[in-house]
Amino acid sequence: MTDISRKDRLRIRLSRLSQQAGAHLPELGLGGLVTVGGTVLLLQEKLMEQVAEWLPPWLIVVLILALPVATGWLTHVVRNRRKDPPQPIFHRLPFPDRVDGLVGRDAEIRQVQERAQERGIVVVQGAMGMGTSAVAVLATWGLTADARKQRYADLRGPDRDHPETPLSVAQRVLRTLDRPPGAIQEPQDATAQVVEALTGTDRVLLLDNVSTWSQIAWLPPRVPGAHIVVAGTLTDELPQHIEPIQLGPLAAEDGQRLLARHVADERVKRDPKALGLLVDACLGTPLEIIRIGRWLARNRQVTLQNLVDDLRSGSVDKMLDFVLERSITQLRPLAKQLFVLLAGLPIAEVDHRAAAALLGVPSADDAIRELAELGLVESVRMTRVRVGGAFRGGGPLEAAAWRRLVEHFADQADAFAALLPGEEARAWFAIEDRVLLQVLAFGNPVPKTARALARIADGLETWFRLEQRHEDRLRAAEALAKAAKALGDEHVQATAELRQCAILLTWGDPRKARQHFNQAAALRVKVESWPAELHLQHAAILLASGDEFTAVESALVRYGQALSGGDLAGHSLRLTNVAALLLRKGQTLDHDGRDREAQRLYADARIVLFESLRLAEQASDPSAAAHGQELLALANRYLEQPLDAKSDLQKAERLYAETADEIGRARCLVQRAVALLDEPDHQPDEVVALLEEAEPRLPPAGVSMALTHLHLARLRPDRAAEHRAAGLAALAPWDGIAEPRQVSELRASLSAL
Repeated sequence: MTDISRKDRLRIRLSRLSQQAGAHLPELGLGGLVTVGGTVLLLQEKLMEQVAEWLPPWLIVVLILALPVATGWLTHVVRNRRKDPPQPIFHRLPFPDRVDGLVGRDAEIRQVQERAQERGIVVVQGAMGMGTSAVAVLATWGLTADARKQRYADLRGPDRDHPETPLSVAQRVLRTLDRPPGAIQEPQDATAQVVEALTGTDRVLLLDNVSTWSQIAWLPPRVPGAHIVVAGTLTDELPQHIEPIQLGPLAAEDGQRLLARHVADERVKRDPKALGLLVDACLGTPLEIIRIGRWLARNRQVTLQNLVDDLRSGSVDKMLDFVLERSITQLRPLAKQLFVLLAGLPIAEVDHRAAAALLGVPSADDAIRELAELGLVESVRMTRVRVGGAFRGGGPLEAAAWRRLVEHFADQADAFAALLPGEEARAWFAIEDRVLLQVLAFGNPVPKTARALARIADGLETWFRLEQRHEDRLRAAEALAKAAKALGDEHVQATAELRQCAILLTWGDPRKARQHFNQAAALRVKVESWPAELHLQHAAILLASGDEFTAVESALVRYGQALSGGDLAGHSLRLTNVAALLLRKGQTLDHDGRDREAQRLYADARIVLFESLRLAEQASDPSAAAHGQELLALANRYLEQPLDAKSDLQKAERLYAETADEIGRARCLVQRAVALLDEPDHQPDEVVALLEEAEPRLPPAGVSMALTHLHLARLRPDRAAEHRAAGLAALAPWDGIAEPRQVSELRASLSAL
């Protein structure tokens, strides 16, 4: 139905060449100037004689000096015009504009507003094309016209076949409410934050394009002093306390009024009966009525009765195909090709620049406008375009078009990652991160895209680390590893495996981390050829898996040798790991009664950490500085310097908060709790409060989580069995593999409870 003929393909290529030539006009103009200049040089002797007669010598000198400067400036202007700077986007999605003149929905709009005043959550539900979003938006404008009190989240994801997960939805809602999305690990963790952000504010939160109730089941049932409106096509069963406002087909007279808006009055008067028949054929669906009305408006030579007669020749359920085929036939070549490409994409929506990249032209605005006029695409989220569900599944995806799209996203990810943590870059990634994940996870990666996919993954890694979304970090790294393996790029695959290794170590799972490290190491047979990151991960795994201090030290030495001299952040990280090794050695000696040697190692670790913090400050790396301060607090605690330890811990906690690193901040809370336990006059409730604040922010496995449950079990004897089981579960990743001494001692302490 959407195939392109050879004639159309030729016209597409000619149109594309024309647009590309237009984009290079400045260069062509500059080339013309150079050509003219060359011609002038042939006549320079005559010209110099004439100029010398006309102009004074001092002016000739000024012109000679100014000419190279002017030429350089002109070249700079032309080059700057060719650049494609990142497009500024709002950090938080603006509330949609008021939709005036909805036909036949006045009663439903009033109903939404009345229920919003009476109940906690109002659900507006309707099939695709019924105007569910438009009704919810207009009703929300009626609840408050103050833009400062409007909050909007579009929950429609980029995956055509799978709705957004509840966790992803919760993160998007938190961002809409100016809360860090990385602060939660489960959707239910967002409930309290939503209540806190909305209570008593008189705000209206509109959640648009919700696919299932399970996506938002974590929402609070009521927020005092605020309203929550949900709109979408919910496919699962709603809870009993939710009574949705169901949008059905338009009444016959309302449908006729809507269709008549798009058709000239004389045509309606000439065929009033045909107008009603067309509305009946559309089954009262506003979207279909509008689409047919737009098509009729563009085809004034077609009478309403003629269209009805054509439709009668086939079944009503084929009406969509009938109008679609006629619409596509009228499209210009570029618009037709764009429609085919958009319909066949694995991602549901792209912005206008990405659409232009698909076509390989400087701008696709005209083609998008042409498709929108016929109702073949809809504009969503400002400058984004989406093909309706009925038009999906075009021809096979063109490899060249997909390659252009991947390169486009790679360039954008590079540009905006370099601008993080700026607001403009945050806004771009907040909108595009799910699309980028879809691009990485495409099941049939196109050849010669591995490096571009790696650049996309690098941008996502920077973004997800900033937001502390470790599950999304792992998902992006897994997708990159699979794509690189399919494309046969071992370098990119090794990078992705190492990234998974680092994330899993952060997540407290050394066993799985070791598996990914081994896969990465298998791609680099000789140790001498390992990249620096591989040596660092090797050291981290050895440190997490046992007390083989010599092997760890050797890996850190190799890491330092592989780093460039100017990599201050890398050398800061190396010294932090050296300090961690010294602290671990000191703990082992301390437990063996060799406290004097242990104290010397603690002092050495403190000296190393001072140097690490100096390098982190020079590199302007707050994450490295936070980790260094955290370990420095630990070293001072072992050296029995409680005031210094407390000060360092406060600095670390502040730095972790600035970088939104909830896991790091949670570790600091555990350290504060342990330090309080050492004080003879400590308040148990204060310690419990710190531990309970840290527990939901920590990874489900690892030493910190096990230590938290150990102390909670001792301070809350009535729940000791529960905390004992949770603490042992946190140490489960070490089952069956070598484990450090501190893990063995923690396991023994928990088992003895």
